[in-house]
Amino acid sequence: MKKNSQIPLFVLVIFIGFFSSLTYWIGINQGKVLSPEREQKNWTSINVVLDNLLNNYVDSLDFYELSEKSINNILKDLDPHSSFIPAKKRLSVNESLVGHFGGIGIRFMIYNDTLTIVDVIEGGPSKLAGLKKRDRIIKIEGENLAGVGIKNDDVLKRLKGKVGSEVNIAILNPNNEIVKHRLIRGSIPLKSISASTIIKNNIGYIKLSSFSNSSDLEFKNAIIELKNQGMEKLIFDLRFNGGGYLHQAINISDEFLKKDQLIVYTEGAHSKKRSFYSRSKGLFEDGELIILVNSSTASASEIVSGAIQDNNRGKILGRRTFGKGLVQQPLMLPDSSELRITTSRYYTPSGKCIQKPYGDNIDYDNDILERIESGELTQNDSIYDKSIFKGGILPDVYSPIDTLGYSEAINKIIYTRKWRDFCFSYFEKFPNPKISDTKDYYHNFKVEIKELEKYLGKNGEKISSYTPKEIKDLKWSLMVELSSYYYSDQSRYILNTFRDSDVKKAIKEMSN
Repeated sequence: MKKNSQIPLFVLVIFIGFFSSLTYWIGINQGKVLSPEREQKNWTSINVVLDNLLNNYVDSLDFYELSEKSINNILKDLDPHSSFIPAKKRLSVNESLVGHFGGIGIRFMIYNDTLTIVDVIEGGPSKLAGLKKRDRIIKIEGENLAGVGIKNDDVLKRLKGKVGSEVNIAILNPNNEIVKHRLIRGSIPLKSISASTIIKNNIGYIKLSSFSNSSDLEFKNAIIELKNQGMEKLIFDLRFNGGGYLHQAINISDEFLKKDQLIVYTEGAHSKKRSFYSRSKGLFEDGELIILVNSSTASASEIVSGAIQDNNRGKILGRRTFGKGLVQQPLMLPDSSELRITTSRYYTPSGKCIQKPYGDNIDYDNDILERIESGELTQNDSIYDKSIFKGGILPDVYSPIDTLGYSEAINKIIYTRKWRDFCFSYFEKFPNPKISDTKDYYHNFKVEIKELEKYLGKNGEKISSYTPKEIKDLKWSLMVELSSYYYSDQSRYILNTFRDSDVKKAIKEMSN
């Protein structure tokens, strides 16, 4: 598409968004031409089409739905990341970026058709009211929730709301007592750091899941805490991190780099070049650093990875990153919907554009399948033809996906709701393991094999039909799920580092 054709398209989008916010009034009859007054308003062809469809089409049409489809059809031919977010979805879509929401502060699941609390957030309304793990919420605002087929979305609609607003619930606790609570919704943080710990000797580990408004502060606190525990080297896990705010990627990169080092620059046909440099002394400028990446590491995560790689500050370990290097500028429309228009591209300090190719004859959405089929994820990275640009950040140390432990039979068991329910029922039967922390849990927790045999028996399976390796994997899956109930959701990530092939390789690189 020619550059000068983007201007009228942008104008069309703005016009559509503007008119979607107003009450639509039709003042012409079938077959009549537009009045001179409307001609004087410089209506574009798209408005004429919408006007006539709404006024003359054989069936009734919804203006907002038609406008949304029109916008999406325009955007889909521009690039893969320009997008339109309807007003009703905007708040929920942006929650992970904002870093908080109004709610009562619980983690829940629908277990045996009942809303069940699996964790209570420290400092939240539910914690202050004395709610505990394993409590069942049986009523919200007097409405019965048990045994009525309630879904997760139904729960969120009832429990989330404006900070300071009231919600009344009734819970059934493990002692079969019904207790009523009047809760005042609070601001519930959405933590972007999923795990932070010392995993071996002086090696720290931080997993960042997104770049939200609070990520830099969370990251600084994690670094300070780990350094106080003796951390001298860091494994920074950005796998499956799809990105977020640009300024957060810059702030976190700044903690690794000395002053006045280039982090990233952006540039577009209608956007002047903007360069971003490290500004102050960082908290971790000198310690050994390895960043873990994979094919789902995108956008802001790639900015950090590119800055570290190009400034020779640390090593990137894993597999080629996603390749999202397009900058979206959010535009709030009058009806509170949001338009995100791509205005420029990201470039690493060495001048590499992060964005992978897109356009005609490129199956952008199936790129990951092409990587699997080509062997890119499982073979040595010598398969890359460096002369062909594929986008993303290439790792300094290639680490293939570990396929040796894959078992189709086991995956058919553990990726089901039945398995999740079994794990929670196990937790309820053995709610208090006498184990101090996650590391002690990893080394000393023993799965009751009889419980596993019962579960398989109920599903027509026998434990004897599985290999010792598969039984070990079943036990491990149970342990990981249980850790999030016994301790916190962070525990599952910490526990997985003990068996993670990428983490093991990173530790070996640091040892070398």
